[in-house]
Amino acid sequence: MRRFRLGLALGGGAARGYAHLGILKTLESNKIPVDCIAGTSMGAVMGGLYAWFGNIRETVDHMRRFLSNSETVNLAVYRRIIESEKKQANIVDNLTAFIRKGILYGKAMTSKSVVDEEIFNKAFQALVPDVDIRDTRIPFGAIASDLVTGEELLITGGSLRTALMASSAIPGIYPPVEQGGMILIDGGWTNKIPVDPCYQLGATKVIASCVSREMEDTRDFDKGMDIIARSNAVSTNRLGELQKRNASLVLEPSVSDIHWADFSRFDDSMDAGFTCAEENLERIMKVAARAKWQRWLISKKKFIREITL
Repeated sequence: MRRFRLGLALGGGAARGYAHLGILKTLESNKIPVDCIAGTSMGAVMGGLYAWFGNIRETVDHMRRFLSNSETVNLAVYRRIIESEKKQANIVDNLTAFIRKGILYGKAMTSKSVVDEEIFNKAFQALVPDVDIRDTRIPFGAIASDLVTGEELLITGGSLRTALMASSAIPGIYPPVEQGGMILIDGGWTNKIPVDPCYQLGATKVIASCVSREMEDTRDFDKGMDIIARSNAVSTNRLGELQKRNASLVLEPSVSDIHWADFSRFDDSMDAGFTCAEENLERIMKVAARAKWQRWLISKKKFIREITL
């Protein structure tokens, strides 16, 4: 019988996405092989780097070097976002508060993004090696959204750096990535937790890591912008819930105390992922031990259009 393949679906969540590395650390230390990875936004960045290096030690060392480089990592704009409002349930709510309070309002209204394209490019040049996705040690795919067609795209070939830039290009904060007539933005707008893309990459079992905060009840809808933001949050939250259903196991690290824009909390976020995986190790081992072939999931049908950049 053909050996089953374990896939890892890593969701978006900005700084909370460091938690994915903690989960990978547990899998690696328990000799649980990951056969393929699909990632959205920060999940794509963490997953793509791990897929390239092939081990947690090099991935974490690389991230620490990157975060300690003040020339490529400027946390000032993120500190302003953090200080602009109390913690919101999700990125969309917080960005709305950020814009509504007038912080960098002119920049957002006159440019494609708050972060200049040159700064964005420079950061990713330092963060991601200029390699082809097809050369990663672990099969990998990044989710991006095309503003032109509204499509969800699974990037499985071409520049790893460009793919991760596209997958993590949060609208309004980072500039979209234009490639071959497409205008690519953060994959979380079409797929928050890429479970089905993992199956498309060949997985027979998928462990999903979800680091988005749950929606909190609120009645603070004094302005139209509040209502628009909340409506969008309801939609994206529902989308994520539906996308998690096909996972063999869903892990949800406790990262609610970490602001999505607080990229300085690398260790706290990673530790949360590690703790979550350790607490759920028995469940993880059960998923990893099942060799039953789930034929209904391993169809040759392609759920999502695959592209090469």
